[in-house]
Amino acid sequence: MTLGWAVVAIVVLMALVAVTRLIRRLVLGFAVAAAALLMLHYQHDPAAAGTALAALGGGVALAGPLRGLILRAFL
Repeated sequence: MTLGWAVVAIVVLMALVAVTRLIRRLVLGFAVAAAALLMLHYQHDPAAAGTALAALGGGVALAGPLRGLILRAFL
């Protein structure tokens, strides 16, 4: 899996997170675990780990506003 596919997967997952509460909780738990693993990976490859950590953090940070936009658009 290339870094581009990882970013696309994060964007799609964050769009789903905006819709359901259960997926939101699961993704938050996954994000915490993934961030811990990326911090360990940072010792070996700082560029890849930093990019993935930034995409993960950006996706989690934008989940709230994205949820508001989706709910206003469809309700």
